[in-house]
Amino acid sequence: MNQRKILGLLGVIGLLGLVTQELRILPDGLLHAYILNVGQGDSILLVSPSGKQILIDGGPDLSALEGIGNHMSFFDRNIDLLVLTHPDLDHIAAFPEILRRYSVGAILLSGIETPQPQYQRLLSIATKQNIPVIIADPKKDIVLEDGLILDVLWPPHGTFGSQPKNTNNTSIVLRAIHGSSSILLTGDIEEPAERAILKTGADIQSTIFKVAHHGSKTSTSTGFLLVVDPKIAVVSLGKDNQFGHPHGDVLRRLEKAGIPIRRTDQEGEISLVLP
Repeated sequence: MNQRKILGLLGVIGLLGLVTQELRILPDGLLHAYILNVGQGDSILLVSPSGKQILIDGGPDLSALEGIGNHMSFFDRNIDLLVLTHPDLDHIAAFPEILRRYSVGAILLSGIETPQPQYQRLLSIATKQNIPVIIADPKKDIVLEDGLILDVLWPPHGTFGSQPKNTNNTSIVLRAIHGSSSILLTGDIEEPAERAILKTGADIQSTIFKVAHHGSKTSTSTGFLLVVDPKIAVVSLGKDNQFGHPHGDVLRRLEKAGIPIRRTDQEGEISLVLP
């Protein structure tokens, strides 16, 4: 086979691969949640029933870029919403680069004050690009045209402008709802925030529970877990991480409740579909 035929064959194979990718990611009327494999951090891509893309957190490095690229059209350079649960580096590292590569419709954040360099860089880029910034408010849910609801549960109104010593407990907590299914996204909240959320009386029962703070012993208290009452719990964390996540106590609480556990350190990316 001569070189021209080989190049032609490679071109056909490449085209078929591109077509297959484009067909695979066509909207199917379902809510897809991809817990991206970013190591010791968080990055979660939600794709709504009509194909809207919502990225919750950006992980500890640039690996989230590969993850979102696997679930977006080759020609698509639009992300509808970025959600920054809190400005710890293991949740935001890829965001400045994402803002450079993609057109972002809006950014949802808590509005706390922190000198964290990557967070300040992100805010600077967002300002230069005139990207709308939405301050999380439990009284103001986000409703998409296709019926997906982002129920904002935390932090409380008035968090904007504060300078908390512990940013974990100001994490944005979202319950993404589609039909009778939902996924609870908890950032890095710890037990004090869990107790406060329970006191609000908000509906937090969810089909899928993203375990807070990578399975740290500071989170996923028994009372909170019983009210969430999920069918599946997912943990985003790095393999053999230095923090000992997920903590044995958290795993035991989940196991005692009979909740199946899925972990990115064991499976890599976790793909979930909510009807």
